[in-house]
Amino acid sequence: MRKSNMTVSTLAIAVVAALACSQAMASGFQIREDSIQATSRAAAGAGSDWGDAAVVANNPAAMSLFDKTTVQTDLTVIDLKGTFAGGGNDFLGHPLTGGNGGDAGDTAPVPAFHAILPFGNGFTLGASLTAPFGLKTQYEPGWVGRYQALKSDVKTVDFTLAGAYKFSDMFSVGVGLIYQRFDAELTSTIDGGAILAAKGMFPVFQPQSSDFFGRIKGNDSSWGWDVGLLFRPTANTNIGLNYRSKINHNINGTAYFGPSAAQGFLSAAGAFTNGTSAVTRVATPSVLNLSISQKVSDTFTISGSIERTNWNSLKNLVVAFGDATPNSVETFDWKASTMFAIGFDWQFDPHWTLRAGYSHDQTPTNNTWRDPRLPDNNRNLYAIGLGWQPNDNVSWNIGFSHVAINTPTVNDMSATGSTLLGKYSANANLFGVSAAFHF
Repeated sequence: MRKSNMTVSTLAIAVVAALACSQAMASGFQIREDSIQATSRAAAGAGSDWGDAAVVANNPAAMSLFDKTTVQTDLTVIDLKGTFAGGGNDFLGHPLTGGNGGDAGDTAPVPAFHAILPFGNGFTLGASLTAPFGLKTQYEPGWVGRYQALKSDVKTVDFTLAGAYKFSDMFSVGVGLIYQRFDAELTSTIDGGAILAAKGMFPVFQPQSSDFFGRIKGNDSSWGWDVGLLFRPTANTNIGLNYRSKINHNINGTAYFGPSAAQGFLSAAGAFTNGTSAVTRVATPSVLNLSISQKVSDTFTISGSIERTNWNSLKNLVVAFGDATPNSVETFDWKASTMFAIGFDWQFDPHWTLRAGYSHDQTPTNNTWRDPRLPDNNRNLYAIGLGWQPNDNVSWNIGFSHVAINTPTVNDMSATGSTLLGKYSANANLFGVSAAFHF
């Protein structure tokens, strides 16, 4: 027991340290990779599965399925590839200079940690650390779309404390309190020449003649909640329904600018002052998930999920500065998106389980407002995994997923009037491993 506790503590510390990195792998900037078991089924049955401690975050009512204290850690490494092909023009119609930006994707770890403690008399408590939303894209300096985006890095870390009560063998309810940390860093190149040319300083300053660097960085912490239901019409059927609330953030950050001759002129006029305050509001969306897991036999289970993410909460991003810099406005006009998933578990040996699944994930973005910070589109995910349970106290899982992303197109105008026009080639591979300990 002492050795197991030391192992669990070490894993927990590793999870907390690695949560600084995240990478969007569901549509928008949502991340569903908090369970290797569920990921191996393409997220099918994430809120209704037997033996997966990630239900703390995905449907706390399903914690009532556990009769042992369970600690589980999951780690997914996401290898995202995304390259741009195209070009553009400044507001005078001159071609934009620069390359394609290289591979805008990244390789990033997405960890998760879950613990479930049954107390008897129908009560169960649970806790989890997850990264449910995240985004990171980064282009080479000087690329053709530099006026729209260079680096976009958004991270969320959730600590969830949940409880469940089992009313009967057929019905359980669970609730969770979510503390969410939100960190964001957005950078781009600012076309100072275009700004001064528009202010009457043409031809001394012209578009693309005096670029300078712009960076906005901020964070916030806020609270949310979720509530889940588990209905078991038979001992072989789990139907889970979970609603996760929207979480609002008021981000107070700092903007950094410069240097260039144009930035010097603008700072002297009271705008684009290095170190000025930057304030914005953003909300991570509400999510509704319906999951079902059906045991067809003692060795074969079919699972499915439908998930609706209310991205309608992200219409635009307005950043207000503490100096005379005009507000930065990025329009998204995202819509709610739906994910469908189906998968299976086949226990082909008393100690081994094969899993596989497929999901289709709709994008919340649209062709009118899609930009290079998140060149998202509809996705198809194909997954497979293998579980090993050498005894009743320990289980291990590995998984692999491939994400095929439909070709995103971009026709986006920057704040200084340049237009970026082109398309992306994008896909991703996910590799995961998890360990669970039962006491």
